[in-house]
Amino acid sequence: MRTTIPGGWMAVVGWLVVAVGVLGAEPGKGVRIDADYPSGNIVVQRIDGDTAFVAPDQRDTQKGQWWFYWSFRLRGTAGQSANVVFTGKNPIGVRGPAMSEDSGVTWRWLGASAVKSAQIDGKPTWSFAAVVPKDAVDVRYAFCPPYNQSHLQAFLEGHQQSSSPRVEELCRSRKGRAVELIRAGQLDTAKAQGIVLLTSRHHCCETMATYAMEGFLAAVLADDELGRRWRERWQVIAIPFIDKDGVEDGDQGKYRDPHDHNRDYNEKPIYPETAALMKLGVGIKGRVAAMLDLHCPHIRGEWNDRVYIVGAEPPAVWEGQLAFARTLERVQTGPLVFRAKDCLAFGTAWNTAANTTAGRSAAQWGREAFPEARLITTIEIAYADALGKEVNAESARALGRDLARAVAEQLAK
Repeated sequence: MRTTIPGGWMAVVGWLVVAVGVLGAEPGKGVRIDADYPSGNIVVQRIDGDTAFVAPDQRDTQKGQWWFYWSFRLRGTAGQSANVVFTGKNPIGVRGPAMSEDSGVTWRWLGASAVKSAQIDGKPTWSFAAVVPKDAVDVRYAFCPPYNQSHLQAFLEGHQQSSSPRVEELCRSRKGRAVELIRAGQLDTAKAQGIVLLTSRHHCCETMATYAMEGFLAAVLADDELGRRWRERWQVIAIPFIDKDGVEDGDQGKYRDPHDHNRDYNEKPIYPETAALMKLGVGIKGRVAAMLDLHCPHIRGEWNDRVYIVGAEPPAVWEGQLAFARTLERVQTGPLVFRAKDCLAFGTAWNTAANTTAGRSAAQWGREAFPEARLITTIEIAYADALGKEVNAESARALGRDLARAVAEQLAK
């Protein structure tokens, strides 16, 4: 949650001005841009009148790589505005920026029409008007709706009943933050028919995956037939934030230097979260019936515009994934349409062995750690648009409920 500009100590004075981000000619009349809050991320490159030239903060990203996550706050008096301009690569998604008028609690998409493209000094730019709303002093804009510690806490506080989830600590992050492990469903491990392991935020910017996880957990906790079935038969172990520091600090997470969390399931993991999960896996080996690792894909284009299952190389695992895909397609009721034909077979598009040369992924580890599991899979959830349907907090949660229904159906067979 830092606002930075390049230049080292020679830029300290400039940093103090840009971090505050004062726009406008009249003293005291300007607006300010910052990212000083959980999940905040922006580089303010320069300010020209009422125009701010900004970019995603690529800190901790491998040299030569680029990712698109950003989130900033605009402060000022009601009605004040700034023209926010990104140069170089376009980090604004297919439904435009996400905006929050309640300090990041809820979000909505501005729409693609809010984004203008142009050439400035021979370079392509993408911009939108950021406006402080009426009766407000700030507004937040982001690549996608964030999901961080405060969202999880609100969810847990809303489920304080007899079927409440049990919150434990998987480990402490590098920066000393508690990494939550949530148990739900049949909490008596001895009575449970098996364990379903859910993970998200191996790449900390992939927020819609955690909204979907929240929907899955809500289905398990619900006072209905599906919820009761879960609480009678299976235990869920959910880890919402594998990269907890990245989530709260507002990092990209993807292609983190020297490798990211989803390439850390190796003999000597470097991150405490992955090491702790691998240790947990030893203790529950033979009990895991399914493992779902939830992700979001790239910013736009083919295979980034839908919900899909990432196919595994072993034929038996692939057959299990296809069986689950057919079940999910049959039982889904939410607005995000899943199609079994969209499963991405191993060896297709980006899904090749070359994609994991930097280290072993969570799904690869899961297939080795839990050989008796009936389903081990990665699921990709588009950030903003899935086959023409809007991806937002509610539709992602609905997808999570569909996943819970499909997993219960699959395990009952």
